[in-house]
Amino acid sequence: MIFTPAALPLLVSTLLPLASGHYVFSKMIVDGDATKDFEYIRQNTNGYMPTLLSEITADSFRCNQGSDASAAKTGVYTVSPGAEIGFQLAYGATMKHPGPLQIYMSKAPGSVTAYDGSGDWFKVYEMGLCKDISGGLADTDWCTWDKDTVSFTLPADTPPGEYLVRVEHIGLHRAFSGNTEFYFTCGQIKVTGSGSGSPGPMVSIPGVYQQTDENVNLNIYYPKPTSYSLPGPAVWKGGSSGSSAGKPLASADDSTAAAPVASKPKPPVTTTLVKLPGPAPSDIASGHERQGACHAH
Repeated sequence: MIFTPAALPLLVSTLLPLASGHYVFSKMIVDGDATKDFEYIRQNTNGYMPTLLSEITADSFRCNQGSDASAAKTGVYTVSPGAEIGFQLAYGATMKHPGPLQIYMSKAPGSVTAYDGSGDWFKVYEMGLCKDISGGLADTDWCTWDKDTVSFTLPADTPPGEYLVRVEHIGLHRAFSGNTEFYFTCGQIKVTGSGSGSPGPMVSIPGVYQQTDENVNLNIYYPKPTSYSLPGPAVWKGGSSGSSAGKPLASADDSTAAAPVASKPKPPVTTTLVKLPGPAPSDIASGHERQGACHAH
């Protein structure tokens, strides 16, 4: 088949719905005030395409592909301990993939605009399941389902300095085929005050997850799991370092299952979110994709 310039708009409109389940965090929200797209978030070069499970050992797993090149031109948001820090997806998208969310921070040795994230990281927030899944897991049981924002409270004793803040959503809808999807970006902040907490446990990125870890490589459709352990270390909420044990289940009233933060009016929706029809159980067993799976990579 030969594509002519006149046929290009039709081709783009045909492919767009296939990739519309993808998304990227582009705005930072501080105490309810949303910034411009990529004003304080390092812009990646792969757009809203996900990173796959096979790529999580690369250095680009820290802040996404090409983001280091945009670090110097990205702003640094000055925040006070106790501030509410959030992230918003671009283009009116929502998290329509089942899976957990984590937020990590890493203190830069100097200016965060020159920091590549090769130091230690600690987790400050996580979202897992909002329902008891002992009777089986549904996509809508995840706390992230259909949300476009996420926020956390910066611990009051966070040590002052400049930090990368990394938000990450893991899509498990294609994990059954070894193609778990990771959506993540890094914001840049400067923490004021005189906090003297000891963040931890500390981890390295890459290295925080392995490709064989069940909680990032779990078939959530068959057999349906009846429990789920969140990946990564424990959340640091202030004070001294916690233990490294993961948290097994976030309940509906858990502090990690916060409501979406208020923000300024969103930009016009420029993509159409679609849910592709799901195959029969026999298709899943043969490796076909589930509903909401992403067909364009």
